[in-house]
Amino acid sequence: MRVKVILTTLILGVSMLPYSQAGSPEDLEDVGWVFGGVHVDANMSGNSTSNLSELPAIVEDYTATWCTNCVTVEDALNDVAGENNMKTYHFHRFINENEDPLGSQEGDDRWIARYEQRLPPTVIFNGTIMQMGSVSSEDGKTLQDDYNQNLARSIDLGIGSTSLGWAVSDGSNPVATWNLVFDNSKYPADSEIMSYLWVVEEVAYFPDGSNGEEYYHKSVRSIIQLGNSTTGSMEVILPDAYDGDDLQVHLIHEVVLPKEDIEVPAEQKEEEETEDEDDSSLPSLGLVAVVAMTMFAAVTVQRKQK
Repeated sequence: MRVKVILTTLILGVSMLPYSQAGSPEDLEDVGWVFGGVHVDANMSGNSTSNLSELPAIVEDYTATWCTNCVTVEDALNDVAGENNMKTYHFHRFINENEDPLGSQEGDDRWIARYEQRLPPTVIFNGTIMQMGSVSSEDGKTLQDDYNQNLARSIDLGIGSTSLGWAVSDGSNPVATWNLVFDNSKYPADSEIMSYLWVVEEVAYFPDGSNGEEYYHKSVRSIIQLGNSTTGSMEVILPDAYDGDDLQVHLIHEVVLPKEDIEVPAEQKEEEETEDEDDSSLPSLGLVAVVAMTMFAAVTVQRKQK
């Protein structure tokens, strides 16, 4: 029992380490596009509309206030922002987090559901390209080179538009209205589009993070699901800002791909269920955690043989 507790603690601790190795861009084939980005200030009524062809690339950055390698990544993203039409959203680690106060449960839940690993720093471009780590993918290249290359692979959203309305009144919650017009032939067959509000804090002052930064920009503080209707309205309960009064509301759309129906033999199902029961008492393991577990086991065996 004691060994199991130590092993579990070690896995959880190592899995929080920032990922600093070189990572080649990886195509994400099991999840659909992420697009949108029209937004309004949350503290006043407003409207925002854009043609789909003019929308920025959506860049999602998974980060933490203790992650020093994340600063390198975010500096590189800032460097390429001037020459690309892009919006960057920072998702701060939340689950099992002790130092970073800027994340959210729904943010981490979404990240796990779409991208599985929660290893900062990780950057996603348009929901279709993932690049992990803070080192360029090839010798002689920079992160800026990688990011420019990823951003050059734009998605063809076709003809259409997206719009967000925001009505603020005293004594009641604000009301969001949205409308999406798109050419269905441009999207994967049998897919659907889910719409969301990403509540974003423009800038938060947090000098207690150990990565040397004090101001954190464009932190996603909450995700509100609007559903698969292309038009509608909803009363919204906003989260509190970490500080100040600078929340924004961004309309984001996600293409949901149809799930493939794969027949699994009954014997294989029984084996998988047995494996799941055996593993249910341990947390899910990422690559770094697996290496840590292997090293721990090797040391333990070596001590027993002495």
